[in-house]
Amino acid sequence: MRVRTAVAGAGIAVLAVLGLGLPAQAASWQPYGVYGSMRACVDAGQQYVRENFNAYKCTDVPTGYMLWLK
Repeated sequence: MRVRTAVAGAGIAVLAVLGLGLPAQAASWQPYGVYGSMRACVDAGQQYVRENFNAYKCTDVPTGYMLWLK
Protein backbone atom coordinates (compact mmCIF):
# COMPACT_ATOMS: atom_id res chain seq x y z
CA MET A 1 0.00 0.00 0.00
CA ARG A 2 2.80 2.42 0.87
CA VAL A 3 4.69 1.56 -2.32
CA ARG A 4 1.62 2.31 -4.43
CA THR A 5 1.15 5.66 -2.66
CA ALA A 6 4.82 6.54 -3.14
CA VAL A 7 4.70 5.68 -6.84
CA ALA A 8 1.52 7.71 -7.34
CA GLY A 9 3.04 10.66 -5.47
CA ALA A 10 6.21 10.50 -7.55
CA GLY A 11 4.15 10.37 -10.75
CA ILE A 12 2.14 13.41 -9.73
CA ALA A 13 5.34 15.28 -8.87
CA VAL A 14 6.88 14.44 -12.26
CA LEU A 15 3.76 15.63 -14.10
CA ALA A 16 3.74 18.87 -12.11
CA VAL A 17 7.38 19.59 -12.97
CA LEU A 18 6.78 18.82 -16.66
CA GLY A 19 3.73 21.08 -16.66
CA LEU A 20 5.74 23.98 -15.28
CA GLY A 21 8.31 23.55 -18.03
CA LEU A 22 5.83 24.19 -20.83
CA PRO A 23 5.63 27.73 -22.21
CA ALA A 24 2.55 29.68 -21.25
CA GLN A 25 -0.03 30.24 -23.96
CA ALA A 26 -0.28 33.91 -24.83
CA ALA A 27 -3.84 35.15 -24.69
CA SER A 28 -5.12 36.48 -27.99
CA TRP A 29 -7.40 39.44 -28.57
CA GLN A 30 -11.09 38.55 -28.45
CA PRO A 31 -13.85 40.82 -29.83
CA TYR A 32 -16.40 41.77 -27.22
CA GLY A 33 -18.84 44.28 -28.65
CA VAL A 34 -19.47 47.33 -30.81
CA TYR A 35 -20.03 50.75 -29.26
CA GLY A 36 -21.47 53.86 -30.88
CA SER A 37 -18.65 56.19 -29.85
CA MET A 38 -14.96 55.95 -29.03
CA ARG A 39 -15.65 57.34 -25.55
CA ALA A 40 -18.17 54.56 -24.79
CA CYS A 41 -15.72 51.93 -26.05
CA VAL A 42 -12.86 53.28 -23.93
CA ASP A 43 -15.09 53.51 -20.84
CA ALA A 44 -16.18 49.88 -21.26
CA GLY A 45 -12.59 48.75 -21.87
CA GLN A 46 -11.34 50.51 -18.74
CA GLN A 47 -14.09 48.89 -16.70
CA TYR A 48 -13.12 45.43 -17.95
CA VAL A 49 -9.47 46.08 -17.10
CA ARG A 50 -10.56 46.99 -13.57
CA GLU A 51 -12.38 43.64 -13.49
CA ASN A 52 -9.18 41.65 -14.21
CA PHE A 53 -8.81 41.61 -18.00
CA ASN A 54 -5.22 42.32 -19.06
CA ALA A 55 -5.79 44.95 -21.74
CA TYR A 56 -8.30 46.43 -24.14
CA LYS A 57 -8.25 48.20 -27.48
CA CYS A 58 -10.89 49.93 -29.57
CA THR A 59 -10.82 49.73 -33.35
CA ASP A 60 -12.89 51.63 -35.89
CA VAL A 61 -15.47 49.50 -37.71
CA PRO A 62 -18.23 50.66 -40.10
CA THR A 63 -20.91 50.45 -37.40
CA GLY A 64 -18.94 52.14 -34.58
CA TYR A 65 -16.01 51.01 -32.44
CA MET A 66 -15.17 47.38 -31.71
CA LEU A 67 -13.93 46.58 -28.19
CA TRP A 68 -11.22 43.92 -28.05
CA LEU A 69 -10.18 42.31 -24.75
CA LYS A 70 -7.04 40.37 -23.92
